Amino acid sequence: VVLVLAACSPPPLPAPHYGSADKKSVEDLMQTYVAAWNARDEKAILRLYAVDARMVTRLALDRRVLVKKDLAANLAYVLTEQARAGLVLELQKPLQVEVRGETATAKALLRLAYKDKGQPVSVLVDQDFALRREQYFWKIVRELPQPVGALTPPPPGP
Repeated sequence: VVLVLAACSPPPLPAPHYGSADKKSVEDLMQTYVAAWNARDEKAILRLYAVDARMVTRLALDRRVLVKKDLAANLAYVLTEQARAGLVLELQKPLQVEVRGETATAKALLRLAYKDKGQPVSVLVDQDFALRREQYFWKIVRELPQPVGALTPPPPGP
């Protein structure tokens, strides 16, 4: 009986194919990035960035460029503003990853869902990352969001 049930079950989905362990590690970093920001976990977020990292903020601080120490100093405020807007990040697939020795670039398409003046908004953003391997772990050195377009347009004006 067990053999009949096993024969009737669908085959397992194939595991994703990665060109290298580095590409898999970069994809894992991007998953961790999304999870940390969605959890609003300050320590986990800061661990993602190299000491000399630069990033552009989302929804807070007028999209200013911050170095890591400024991010650390403003992170509670940034996370509060993102929580107030109900911001949720969702990583879209596939990622574009290029590894060159101890450095890598990644382009991730993110869907940002949040509320603006009480109305739900969903925006696609190309997130460009420059990465560097530090003590066996990939760290974000540069992060630049490039809005692609709104999935949910704002309500019509008067």
